[in-house]
Amino acid sequence: MTLHAADVKQAARDLGADLCGIAPVERFEQAPKGFHPRNVLPDCQTVIVLARRFLNSTLFATSTIPYTDVRNKLTRQMDELAIELAYILESHGALAMPINAIGPTEWDASTNKSRGIISLKHAGELAGLGKIGKNTLLINQQFGNMIWLSAVVTSLPLEADPLADYETCLPNCRLCLEACPIQALDGVSMDQRACWEYAFGVHNGGEWRIKCFACRKICPHCRGI
Repeated sequence: MTLHAADVKQAARDLGADLCGIAPVERFEQAPKGFHPRNVLPDCQTVIVLARRFLNSTLFATSTIPYTDVRNKLTRQMDELAIELAYILESHGALAMPINAIGPTEWDASTNKSRGIISLKHAGELAGLGKIGKNTLLINQQFGNMIWLSAVVTSLPLEADPLADYETCLPNCRLCLEACPIQALDGVSMDQRACWEYAFGVHNGGEWRIKCFACRKICPHCRGI
């Protein structure tokens, strides 16, 4: 049986994905050196990006523990989803490499940033799942920036999804930039080291958690457009 885009998307939904976007490898020509899909799989023809909705209610908790717990569980679920979809593609004769939701990462000396082996947010944009906002988060029309991603890089050629054509950030909007307590955003990029050192770590002597998500919460498109 030859797999088509509709088959892959149905398989992704059956595995638990809320969204599935498909990008041909030709869209990645601007990827940083060493972080192109073909640096992962030389025979790559397609990148399949998977997404699940993040639990909106966690933004309104008085503790950051619920947000951290959901993030950690979603990360494991998205990793598993990508692995299971890769098995399905491989069973149909394709090469398929799962891309984890978070790490392991590699150091990009050209930008002084830690990167996943491909950028999931940029892959999501190229697969039509949304546009990257000034807070550097992917904004989806249905779920806003409250989505968690993983992907599969595959040798299987598939019909591509169109790029998102809706408006996200308004030109004069500075809400996320001004909400950042350490001014890590400039509207185009993020000071990754400063953000990570402030937002992630042990809180009040307890366990590791995510301590800040102000740029996500304040966005007018947090929960959809």
